Amino acid sequence: MIAVQSGLKQAGQWVNEKRNIRIDYQHIFGEKTRKIDAVAIMTDTDNSGKSATAWYGDIWFTEK
Repeated sequence: MIAVQSGLKQAGQWVNEKRNIRIDYQHIFGEKTRKIDAVAIMTDTDNSGKSATAWYGDIWFTEK
């Protein structure tokens, strides 16, 4: 898992994120990959014991 956002700094705002998931994979597992079968996008408060609500807009993938 990669925590991309944390805290209340941008609470109540739409936030755009752009990731290179191949590079994320390489950083986590220490090797390159040619194929990614699945990506999970989630809002998680397990460690804080609090709750959160999130809305996700359109999600798309490109080759670059």
